[in-house]
Amino acid sequence: MVSAILNVVIMSNKIRMFKNTFSLYLQLGKFRLCLLVLFTALIGYGLGVEHFDIGELWAFSTGTLLTAMGANGLNQWWERERDSLMVRTRNRPIPSKKMTSTHALLATMIWSVAGIIVLLIGVNGLTALLAFITLVSYLLIYTPAKPYSSIAVLLGAVPGAIPPMMGWTAATNTLSIEAWVLGCVLFLWQIPHFMSLASIYRHDYDKGGYHLLLDNPEIERATRGIILVFSLALLGVTLLAPAVGVGKSVFLIGATVFGGIMVWFAIRLYQQYSIKNARLVFRGSIIYIPLLMILLLVDQRILSL
Repeated sequence: MVSAILNVVIMSNKIRMFKNTFSLYLQLGKFRLCLLVLFTALIGYGLGVEHFDIGELWAFSTGTLLTAMGANGLNQWWERERDSLMVRTRNRPIPSKKMTSTHALLATMIWSVAGIIVLLIGVNGLTALLAFITLVSYLLIYTPAKPYSSIAVLLGAVPGAIPPMMGWTAATNTLSIEAWVLGCVLFLWQIPHFMSLASIYRHDYDKGGYHLLLDNPEIERATRGIILVFSLALLGVTLLAPAVGVGKSVFLIGATVFGGIMVWFAIRLYQQYSIKNARLVFRGSIIYIPLLMILLLVDQRILSL
């Protein structure tokens, strides 16, 4: 009886340790953020594919997710010292000492390499190349630039724009105009999305030594102006997208409504800075992109049948 109880306790402790370790890995790879990356990538795949191949779809999803988690984890490894200075990041696995930096580096390198190999073998070389470009640009261009210039926001939008393009190339093995339009939409969307977030946590980013904003948005208007300009550009590109075969009439209506709301939020922020208005832009952007992408897929692949 005692032995059985001890075995249950030991097993329970092992399960708890496994859950804790698994949770740390998910935090290291920013798994929830990666789900959004995978979602946009799958939209690109769904728009381009003619005949679904379960094996290819699995390889694409797995490879994309591993590469995205690897990039995020390597970014956390690189920024571990700065993360320890910021309230919103100091509880991440490395700065909180829940995981050693060596362990994190090894795990994320394995994820990154494995993801690109899976894409290369299970999908095609073009998609694997785009994944490699995403990884390198995120880690070696965007990450080092963050402490020095707000241009880092634009640089960081490049790897964030590539996943839907990867979806298109996974389905078609080509980088046609549709892929570039999808990438452009994601690129433009990220600027108001991230700059509104950076303005909310401006003081925290200052503690970490990051210079991501052009000015102090509380008293100046350069950052607010950038958010508005890119929101307008995003609206313009989505309205023009059907002209090159990306979306149809239903998408056009949705893009007008959703994009108009985003522009309205950006105008309110430009006119009067407040944390509340910045949160409206940020949260609105989080809702905007999945709604727009789903509407695009439905309009292109279901309503057109």
